[in-house]
Amino acid sequence: MDIDIILKLGTFAIGAIGTGKLLYEISVSRRGRTREEYKFAREFLRDKKEDGEMHPFLREKGYRAVAGNERLTADEIEYLLSLKDADRALKDYSLGRSYLEHLPNVGNLQIQFKKRYKAVWSRGWRKWTYFVLYAVLAFLMFAPFLLSKYLFRQPGEMLAATGFCLVVFGPYAWMALSSAKRIHRAEKLVEHQDKHTQTIFIDSNGTRNRRIEGVKSVRKETSLTDS
Repeated sequence: MDIDIILKLGTFAIGAIGTGKLLYEISVSRRGRTREEYKFAREFLRDKKEDGEMHPFLREKGYRAVAGNERLTADEIEYLLSLKDADRALKDYSLGRSYLEHLPNVGNLQIQFKKRYKAVWSRGWRKWTYFVLYAVLAFLMFAPFLLSKYLFRQPGEMLAATGFCLVVFGPYAWMALSSAKRIHRAEKLVEHQDKHTQTIFIDSNGTRNRRIEGVKSVRKETSLTDS
């Protein structure tokens, strides 16, 4: 068997084994982190329910800890938690926040595109530009490997050139793909935020409350009884 083919297969096998081990370790650590996040979210939402006059500092810190993002405000997080798929909404908003704005006084659909990104074509040409840029950069990353038969005489030269291209073009390819993904996730969030559900109920004292699905806090709104 040609030495060039053996080296390519060996490199692929080592990379596959290493990647598999890394993914397994990430999966194990993620399960533990998810359990801790659940415990904290449950305790915070319980405290917020019991303490109707929670200090703004605690409210801000608590919501940011639940979301795992220091850049978001408590009002933004509270609204995102009211959506049906709150976890996905938080991730999408964090990714696409540079294209979005939170407008708490516009009704139920409070997440909107910023003015310069409202038009579909304005987002479309940016998204496709990033995709094309990613495709070109991804090809350049592996060009020495893919074209090794025509460019190199020795396997070592091919490996060195491939490593160089990965280092040079890899970060830019990732940035281009991430930029396209941010626009895509922002569009999905704006499109599907109308799926949030809430239930209005009246307790024995005649107080109307709103319970949001997936969130255990209850917010008092108005009293229906005359004092």
